[in-house]
Amino acid sequence: MASLDKTTVRNEVSRLKYDFEQLCADGKITSESKVLMSSMFMIIELILSIFLERSTKKDNKNSSKPSSQTEKDESALGHQGSKGKGKNENSGVANNTRTQETITLSKVDTCDVCGESLINTPCLHIERRTKIDI
Repeated sequence: MASLDKTTVRNEVSRLKYDFEQLCADGKITSESKVLMSSMFMIIELILSIFLERSTKKDNKNSSKPSSQTEKDESALGHQGSKGKGKNENSGVANNTRTQETITLSKVDTCDVCGESLINTPCLHIERRTKIDI
């Protein structure tokens, strides 16, 4: 199958349309032919816009990537009434976890970049850190 360059095809159609308009301006085209050719140019431009601008979204049927590797289509509607398989998900905290909070205040006495004393400098920012133990 031959490959087409979009800009080349569009330029050629534009050139033909311009040549036709020149012939119309010179009075060499009858009114019936004008209507017919104008309709043909409109159909050709419509076909070009459909076939040259169309892009098919890749999925596992037309791509070498499996469906688990492709992005989900957010525009597609979900299946109405579909039921998930397996146990129902509990959105609460799991039963086998514990939460342990420890608060430690650490004073900064010297600058870690230049080593200058920060004892007389007021505190402008407090950092909060969370340690997650897996």
